[in-house]
Amino acid sequence: MTNKIKIISIICLLSFCFGKNLTLETRINPPARELMDIFIGDSIMIIPGNLDGYDFYDISDPAFPIHISNLEIPFGNNNRAQPGFWVVGNDSIAFITSRNKGNKSAIINFSNPENPVNVGALSFPGINTNGLTLEGLDLKDNLLAVAAHEDGVFVFDIQNHLAPELIYEFQCSNAWDALFVDTSKIIIGNGEEGLIFYELLCTSDSCTEVYLPTNGSVKDIELRDSLLYVAEGSGGVSVYDISEFNSPILLGNYDTNGLSNKISMVGENRVAVSDWIDVKILEWDGTDFQLVGYKSTGKRTMAIASKDSVIFSAEWQHLQTFIFQDIADPDIDISSWDISFPYLDIGESDTLNILIENNGQFPLGIAFPTPSHPDFQIVNFPEYLDAFGSNFLQIVYTRSNQNASGTVALLSNDPDETEIIIQLVGNYDGGIVGIDAPGFSLPVVANGTGNFVLSEHIGKIVVIAFFAPG
Repeated sequence: MTNKIKIISIICLLSFCFGKNLTLETRINPPARELMDIFIGDSIMIIPGNLDGYDFYDISDPAFPIHISNLEIPFGNNNRAQPGFWVVGNDSIAFITSRNKGNKSAIINFSNPENPVNVGALSFPGINTNGLTLEGLDLKDNLLAVAAHEDGVFVFDIQNHLAPELIYEFQCSNAWDALFVDTSKIIIGNGEEGLIFYELLCTSDSCTEVYLPTNGSVKDIELRDSLLYVAEGSGGVSVYDISEFNSPILLGNYDTNGLSNKISMVGENRVAVSDWIDVKILEWDGTDFQLVGYKSTGKRTMAIASKDSVIFSAEWQHLQTFIFQDIADPDIDISSWDISFPYLDIGESDTLNILIENNGQFPLGIAFPTPSHPDFQIVNFPEYLDAFGSNFLQIVYTRSNQNASGTVALLSNDPDETEIIIQLVGNYDGGIVGIDAPGFSLPVVANGTGNFVLSEHIGKIVVIAFFAPG
């Protein structure tokens, strides 16, 4: 019998000790699924889902949202709710956009949030709406800007919110988001092409139209005074000085190591980031742009918002709230909530590491865990970590003739996360990393035409995305 041990190192995110960090306050399992964006009003929060409608919350106490209603807008003949991907609003009206079928958008009157009402949709006269893919949007006074990928950016007059009037179109290659600086200036997140700084409805020869490349593909943009914060996907998060609108200056970039998707300002100079597997807090102190707090969520963080010191993390199936504050207690963080082993022959072993950190100011104690499946074992387990200490827990998988999947529970004295469940996947009947892929040919339905034939890509790295119809 062979025994193969492979150690995979995990890079520690903390290069210094935090005075503050994120504590978990609430975890909610809402009616909507695949939570995509968050609108924060004075006391109302709206979260659209890709599945099962839009959720409305009372956030009079922001750390403990109360779900008050769910609105589903039917579309098609399949009894499905119209998806929602982005949302903006004022005190009683919300605008929601969608990449999918149906009307592509919804206008919601939530003056009575216990009974929100769909009162219409955006109209695009003379435009083939079947080809539209609507993304980020922004409100400024009576103007609404809507990003629409290769169709550019549309600007509506919404003085009559029941019948918004399309008044302006700007063409660009891949608009993901749009942000008003004021009613005459707009910033466009143009995907992999970077940023566009543009003056609306301008006829002078001196009108501003500045194109600025970015480190990554622009996903979300936020403005605080003259500082522009930009989520750039795998390029991390950047901060720019735009005090001179036609001469933006890059001040700093932080590589988040994940996929920076949505961002939200926290106070004057901090920004919360949804980074897929965790929430990060970054701070621009006038000189450096650096990490000052984070929390691994394990729940696929999709969108982010904040109110005072409360951070709202909208995830694949959950809503979690965190408070950014001093932590006198122990505070556990782990590098991954999911461990999957590559293909092994029967009798072979493999070892993967999970980094465990104590980001609190009190010692962390953890009970020795027992995996639920006998093919997994825990070795070199750190049962005690000093304040701001870290160590690796090692999980050994030895393949037997059984399908192997299970969990391991970490029980600790962290008061807000007394139990963390790690999912374990070994070998099973089906597709596993490391086995030979069978030859296949499939039609290309996006980002190209014709058929994808696997044998034509031997020796190349291939990523194929599969999505169920939505």
